Amino acid sequence: MPHATQTPAHQSVAILIIGNEVLSGRTREANAWFAAKTLFNVGCKLSEVAIVPDIQETIIKTLQRLHQQYDAVITSGGIGPTHDDITMQSVANTFDVPLLEHAETIQLMTNFYGEDALTEGRRRMARLPKGAEPIICEQSICPGALIQNVYVFAGVPHIFASQLESVLSHFTTGKSFIRQEIEVYLPESSFAQELSDIQKSNPDIEIGSYPGRCGKQPTGKICLSGIDKERITNVKNQIEHMLKDKENHENQ
Repeated sequence: MPHATQTPAHQSVAILIIGNEVLSGRTREANAWFAAKTLFNVGCKLSEVAIVPDIQETIIKTLQRLHQQYDAVITSGGIGPTHDDITMQSVANTFDVPLLEHAETIQLMTNFYGEDALTEGRRRMARLPKGAEPIICEQSICPGALIQNVYVFAGVPHIFASQLESVLSHFTTGKSFIRQEIEVYLPESSFAQELSDIQKSNPDIEIGSYPGRCGKQPTGKICLSGIDKERITNVKNQIEHMLKDKENHENQ
């Protein structure tokens, strides 16, 4: 199992979602959303989400790019027992290492299922890239894997969540992000320029505008996030003052 602590903690992370079922619309993807909010809460930035089909060449090519570009990569999906579960082999190929049965996992499976029930499909789920550390979680006897900066997780949401939780210390920076929101009852077009100017003057605070209802009775939210609560409060006050001026002008 990976060590409980890691220094320094990962600052930027990419998620690689693997599976035809996501691209065809059969499965609504939930793991990237879960990872994004979980990492946000521990001060780690989700920088990219990539979704690829069950094609080994595509998985390898995308993983090579993400592995080089970000502090860490989390993969989701494709580590089950069937023919279309090719993620572990693709990860092994990415790092040019063989895919080997993990003896400790085989023993755990034997103890749990019984030797006669240790099918080829179950043995497939005990294979890890050579040199990888198994990622053990409470929700599955079958491990994920950590090799260099790549974390290989299951696609099943409750197992993915448990695997992420088991290595969350690797991503915990000690400076959690803070998010605050402002309710807005004006069309975005009425304050777009002023909001842009505020963002330019405060590059350390991320500002996003998200419309809700459009038309004659518009609603929306302006979201601010960063690591400095005082700075966020100051920028929030600027925006609220700007919006109040706009509302007063609209009502004249």
